This record gives sequence, structure tokens and C-alpha cells, in this order.
Amino acid sequence: AASYIGVQVAAGILAALTGTFMHASAPVPLAPSAGRSEAFLGEVLFTFLLGFVVLSVATIESPLSQYSGLAIGMCVTAGGLAMSNISGGSLNPAVSLGLAVSHGNISFLPLYIFAEILGGILAAAGFRVTHLDEYRNKA
Repeated sequence: AASYIGVQVAAGILAALTGTFMHASAPVPLAPSAGRSEAFLGEVLFTFLLGFVVLSVATIESPLSQYSGLAIGMCVTAGGLAMSNISGGSLNPAVSLGLAVSHGNISFLPLYIFAEILGGILAAAGFRVTHLDEYRNKA
């Protein structure tokens, strides 16, 4: 798990720096455009949605693999479009860290990381409650 987290963090930072370099512009700041509470709620909601869909289509016993990418991609797209003018719609602690580090301003990072981890926890809990058959002993 530690190596996975390390790779995610490194990839988030490199992606933010690459985007800045490719567009020859200033780095994208990690800061809400609206109020903090709106940004927090939006990040929790869309991270929950993304996490729940990933769990529902990619980790079940009989996944519909031909639709997984489409379902997950549409959640990322919907979250990004809906949240772009409120929080930026990063929906991932590694992406948030990458944006904060590349911009050199980490003042909002705790807000984003807490919101995204909370969204992930709620997604896991929601999946556990709605997919009981995935947890039953099949022996």
C-alpha cells in the first residue's frame, strides 16, 4: 500500500508539472473558486460518486469490464465539469497534492485531502451496504 501511495503522489506531482510545462503557463492553483464549504461538499460528493462507481463496476465478482472504463471516465468528466468553477474538481488526494506542490501553495491542501478521503470512506461504506452479496461467504 505504501508503494502504491508513493507512486500516486509522484504521478500527481509530475502530472501537474507536465500540464504547466505543456501549456507554458502558471501552475493551476489548488484553491476553491467558491466558498470553502461548497468546495468541501463538492469534493466529498464527487469523490464518493467516483469511488462508488469504481467499486461497483471494477471490483465486483462478475464485473462488466467492457463498460468499466466508460462508467469511471464519465464520473471523472461529470465531477470535473460540475466542480471546475467551485473547487477545480481534483477528486483525488494525489492530484490535489500535485497541484498544491506545483503551485507552491499548500494552504488549502488539508481541506481537499480531508474531503477526498471522507468521500472515499463514504463510497466504501455505501458499497458495503448496497453490495451485501459481494461479502457473503460463497463456500
